[in-house]
Amino acid sequence: MRKSIRFKFLGVFILIFVVLAANSIWAIKNFNSLSNSIENIMQSNYRSIVAAQNMIIALERQDSAELAHMFSSSETTSQAFKKNEMEFLKWLSRAEDNITEPGEKEILDNINKLYIEYVDAFSEFVDIQAEEDINAARAYYYNEILPLFEKTKTEGRNLLNLNQEGMIIRKNRAHTISTKATYSTMIISSATILIGLILAIYLSNKIAKPLYNLIEKIRKIAEGDYSQQLDIEGDDEIAKLAEEFNIMTKKLQSYEILNIKKLKGEKQKAEAIVESIGDGIIVTNEEHKLLLVNRAAEKVLNIREKDVLSKHFLEVIKREDIFEMIDKVKNRKDTHEYKKYRDVTIKDENETKHYRINVKPIITRDGENIGVVTLMQNITKLKEVDQIKSEFVSTVSHEFRTPLTSISMGVGLLLDQIPGNINEDQRELIEAIKEDSERLKNLVTELLDLSRIESGKIQMDIIPHDIKDIVNSAVKPFKMQAEERNTSIDIDVKENMAKVKADYNKISWVLTNLIGNALRYVPRDGTGKIQIKAKQTVNKMLISVVDNGKGIPEEYQQKIFEKFIQVRDKNGETNGSTGLGLAISKEIVNAHGGEIWVQSKLGEGSTFYFTLSIGI
Repeated sequence: MRKSIRFKFLGVFILIFVVLAANSIWAIKNFNSLSNSIENIMQSNYRSIVAAQNMIIALERQDSAELAHMFSSSETTSQAFKKNEMEFLKWLSRAEDNITEPGEKEILDNINKLYIEYVDAFSEFVDIQAEEDINAARAYYYNEILPLFEKTKTEGRNLLNLNQEGMIIRKNRAHTISTKATYSTMIISSATILIGLILAIYLSNKIAKPLYNLIEKIRKIAEGDYSQQLDIEGDDEIAKLAEEFNIMTKKLQSYEILNIKKLKGEKQKAEAIVESIGDGIIVTNEEHKLLLVNRAAEKVLNIREKDVLSKHFLEVIKREDIFEMIDKVKNRKDTHEYKKYRDVTIKDENETKHYRINVKPIITRDGENIGVVTLMQNITKLKEVDQIKSEFVSTVSHEFRTPLTSISMGVGLLLDQIPGNINEDQRELIEAIKEDSERLKNLVTELLDLSRIESGKIQMDIIPHDIKDIVNSAVKPFKMQAEERNTSIDIDVKENMAKVKADYNKISWVLTNLIGNALRYVPRDGTGKIQIKAKQTVNKMLISVVDNGKGIPEEYQQKIFEKFIQVRDKNGETNGSTGLGLAISKEIVNAHGGEIWVQSKLGEGSTFYFTLSIGI
């Protein structure tokens, strides 16, 4: 019958349960016996021992009171005697209520008799001392009272010794019970383990063998061999499992044929979609070997997919700058420590084109990185427009500079009242003109600086510097401003780090711009926090400025390094800056051979990263 295995398991479990129950009952019985023995010790002897000890103590205190009374017959000594008399009688009564040993009653009767005589003798002693002299009282104490004291005390010790001996006898009896319980429990436990072992061997021989056979068949199916079949023996659950397994393998063979056809169709569809994309796409595996190159990428790189598949990237595409990005994505777990896009220039015989390279790792559900997808977006037209815009802005900035200087000088003369006196309304208008002209002059200066950096005309004094000195120099001007805004600025740069190749003033300017931007957006309720960090990698220094401000929307995170780009808030408003600071920072970092990028999440803050080369 198909339920035989269940009945076998049930029978085995019932047998083990019965053995365990018997073992538990036997252990409980022994523990109860041991507990009763211990309780007997407590009830039989311990209380009598405590009573005997307290009677002896009370008797000794009475004797001390008698001696004190002999030399100073005061009411205090009599009260002390009476007080200890009550204590003695209290403990004598408890001892009489707890007679458990042979001969204990006789000892208590003697104590009671002797103590009555002892108390009467004390009364006689008090009368003698009052009626006669102290010598007569002393003689009575030594001849009558002291012998009674010694006899009573001796009987108290006899009571104590009798119960101590009884306690030892009961303790030995409890030890014997404990030893027997230990051995008997060990024997029953050993029997239980032996029975369990025999049943386990039986079950393993009866059930495990066909399961091992099933596991082997499943392993072969996992390897792709769907022709596996199990032999059906008997009519139990395992036989039913074998029958269902054989049905499953036959269906898997049918599904395999059908799935191969579907996979081929899906593969052809995916390849068609990839081929239709206008941007170049390259897919590499974990060994940087090419798995896919679409038609757009073939045209850009002047290669043919069928000639380069399964070859290493650098073997067929001589672009180390692109490969460096792919390698970073493949080998680094922390995706914040590298820039995921880069603009590159590709030249051929006829023209020069610009591409934005975006790389993204291929991550499985288990978190394993199995390859990289590289997207090549043609941004040539954008670059050309940007170049025209830069040239136009540079020309206009140069043309603006001279009239702006004249305006500033004229405004200064008017404010100094050189041409003549001015009233307060006129001064207010002139100061507004001065403020706007200064803002326009700063904008022109930044545009000209940016133009010179882009054209390579600005001189860079790049020498080895300590990055901590640069960071400290950049942070110093903001300390007072941070205190006013209730914001903390922390520096996390280790001592004795490698020096960086940098223009001290230019990189200080970049850090100053990033810290100033962070300070503008962090909360002012005391929770605002800015942190500047430096981390040394193999041949680069990674510097970051972290804040807990509003964050930057994802659509702005690549645009903000372009000229005149300003992030707008939910009301569509900007912070009023020129939008050139990050563009200038980008050009300065690029001129140092580094990269700059941002990681941000709305409501959580932003982290701006840039890299510098390690100095000697």
